[in-house]
Amino acid sequence: MKSTISKIVFSPHLFFFICSACLFMSCTHDLGPVKRDEPADPNMVSFKGTPASVFASPLNLTGRLKKPKGNGPFPAVVLLHGCGGIQPQRDQRWAERLSAWGYVTLQVDSFGPRGIASVCTYSGYDSVDIVQKRVSDAYDAKRYLIELPFVDRNRIAIMGWSHGGLTTLEALYRDKENPFRVAVALYPYCRMKLTGTNAPLLILIGEADDWTPASQCSSMLPKEKTSPEIVLKVYPRAFHGFDTFGANHNVRGSRGMHLLQYNPEAEADSIIQVKSFFEKHLR
Repeated sequence: MKSTISKIVFSPHLFFFICSACLFMSCTHDLGPVKRDEPADPNMVSFKGTPASVFASPLNLTGRLKKPKGNGPFPAVVLLHGCGGIQPQRDQRWAERLSAWGYVTLQVDSFGPRGIASVCTYSGYDSVDIVQKRVSDAYDAKRYLIELPFVDRNRIAIMGWSHGGLTTLEALYRDKENPFRVAVALYPYCRMKLTGTNAPLLILIGEADDWTPASQCSSMLPKEKTSPEIVLKVYPRAFHGFDTFGANHNVRGSRGMHLLQYNPEAEADSIIQVKSFFEKHLR
């Protein structure tokens, strides 16, 4: 039997159409469902970041700005998310709370502008590098806030969670001439001695935290009282992410899995501690 092969006429126009369609489907697959007519968040702002090197262009950072009612000038707080990015069930709730207390808040997104989803498994040079970049982000956010007419330039604080808490600690050794007024770090990794810091510091952490051990922070505290003051409070039976509403799951880090668990008692006290510390040092 004689087989026959049909000839296909392949025009350049057809080729262009097929390639365009494939490219479109590939892009939409990578980006997820296409959202149409979604209103832009009126609180989103952008500001210039510090270039990674003398040869690099400035990075356009983004953040969510929230201010209390009135004209101000208000004290402000730079908020630094954890290794998985901004968490609405924690970060957003704190932003709302701080605004209700009379503080301007700026939630800095260090990952989106860099095309990063998470740094939870980073180690070695990558881990050190992203922390240093985030410290620069914090000071870039501070400079942005200083230019806003409703912000008191002399009363700007820094506050971070987990990886953002570590970044907060690192920021206290940078820019001695223009420091943050006060700092709060929730369950940070305390990797170095807490001496020579340039602002009052409050650390809140869970005793059962298996990711950023409370004992590590305790061992890094100065043996005597310091100025600026450093306050460490450890919550019994509290795990990492104790103020993340609804959390009760494991997250992979660079050295295995870690439990995140919401603890309403620890969260309630952390609210009291943060409010009191800011009233003491930022009002």
